[in-house]
Amino acid sequence: MDNLFIFMISVGVLLLAVSIKPALKICTKTNRFAWGLLLVFIVCFIFGYWWVLYYFVNNDVNQSIALSVSVILLGGGAFVYLVIRLSLKSILEIERSAEHQRFLAEHDSLTNLPNRKKFFKVVNKKIECNEPFILLLIDLSNFKRVNDAYGNSFGDSLLCLFSKVLSQYLSEFAKLYRIGGDEFAVVLNAVSQHAYINCIRLINDAIANPFSIHEQSIRVYLKIGVSDYPKDSMQTNELFKQADLALHEAKKTQQQVVNYFSDLSARADDLFNMSTKIKRALKNQEFELFLQPIFASKHDDMHGAEVLIRWPQNDGTFIGPDIFIKTAEQTGQILAISKWVVLETIQHLKKLKKAGFKGSLHVNLSTRDLESLDFYEFIEPLINLDPTLSDFIMFEITEGAMMTNIDTARSMMYKLNAHGFEFSIDDFGTGFSSLSLLRELPISQIKIDQSFIKEMLTQIADYAIVESTLFLANRLNCKVVAEGIENEYLQEALISMNCDYLQGYYYSKPISIDDFIKKYFYEEV
Repeated sequence: MDNLFIFMISVGVLLLAVSIKPALKICTKTNRFAWGLLLVFIVCFIFGYWWVLYYFVNNDVNQSIALSVSVILLGGGAFVYLVIRLSLKSILEIERSAEHQRFLAEHDSLTNLPNRKKFFKVVNKKIECNEPFILLLIDLSNFKRVNDAYGNSFGDSLLCLFSKVLSQYLSEFAKLYRIGGDEFAVVLNAVSQHAYINCIRLINDAIANPFSIHEQSIRVYLKIGVSDYPKDSMQTNELFKQADLALHEAKKTQQQVVNYFSDLSARADDLFNMSTKIKRALKNQEFELFLQPIFASKHDDMHGAEVLIRWPQNDGTFIGPDIFIKTAEQTGQILAISKWVVLETIQHLKKLKKAGFKGSLHVNLSTRDLESLDFYEFIEPLINLDPTLSDFIMFEITEGAMMTNIDTARSMMYKLNAHGFEFSIDDFGTGFSSLSLLRELPISQIKIDQSFIKEMLTQIADYAIVESTLFLANRLNCKVVAEGIENEYLQEALISMNCDYLQGYYYSKPISIDDFIKKYFYEEV
């Protein structure tokens, strides 16, 4: 027999033989019966090829038939080899793609850290295996300012660099996860005090030096909330909530690290219960507006009145605004309350005008109102409907509210001022940047805080503050309201100091609109 035929059949056998190993890999990866059957066929083919080769070698076979059979056997071996190799390659690519998708599903696309989903998966596993650990939630307290100052791209670079450095410092002790935004989680696989202290030390070491980004030197400041498994809770969601409560407490008290304690949950429950009550109160129209008059000092004429929200209860008591307003701001309900107050003020104005009222009503705005475009979009159609509203409504804003985000406050105030609304600074003198506010913002009135007024006749420092404020306001062409007038002596002193307007219990406590009309406009009614 021609050596060419022997060579062709031998190559076919060889191709079948080298296909066995990848075929075995395919069988183990797919666990499909068809691939197992193909593997059996390959083995059978090898034996068949050897038998044909043996037959051709020991028998006189027609050259044409031998050539045809040899070509077919070679082609069959090559076909099997290619199918097996390409199939294995496709399966491996699919596996790699699936693995990459799993990686993306469980890792943050920006920092490549394990993400929120992976975090909960790991924590759940640890709890199932009863492995003690400490959970730390980390927030970059100055990240928003960096983002606003340098842009989102710069902020992303900071997050990437921060996560890389912190991961390196914690690599042997704990695992870092990105929960979202500028919030990260650390799972410390130990609960000893030594391990915990060491972890905090490593975190502080990681941020000890400023981060260099695009030739800018940025120092990072952190707030950390901590919870402990199994001491604090046996449930994943509860542990995370506890660490989150501790983190909020750290932000609120300006501490770097706060460990969870039971009172935090009690406060959170109180917050939730109060939030639910506020929602119901808005729906059921439980709130009321009271009015406290403001008088012109020189002529004893009524300048206007401050609108104050009250929440009466069935037992005749009131929930103080200092309680529910703070809750509303924390839970995002303050905008709904402010809208209600404005709409109710408009209704009060109509009733007061009929009784002969010619002054303005002072409406308090919160920090959230100044930060919300929604508030402006709420006010704009009201002023379009009645352009005279801005003549009878003055907005009062505390210094603290304006300084929370001075740029946003400035923008909102100028937009409202463009429609004719004027602004009064409430609690003037208790903030930190009063003079800059007077220079930068459209303010036409100042209300001196009652803490200075009440003791001004006995405390030299308080008297000097009131006197200086009046002088400053006069030079800046701002009117002044002194609040907290409780006796005739304070009234006379402030009149002699040329204070423009006076407000306090000496004239009237906050009263309902009906009592207000009866008291000051009885004859007209």
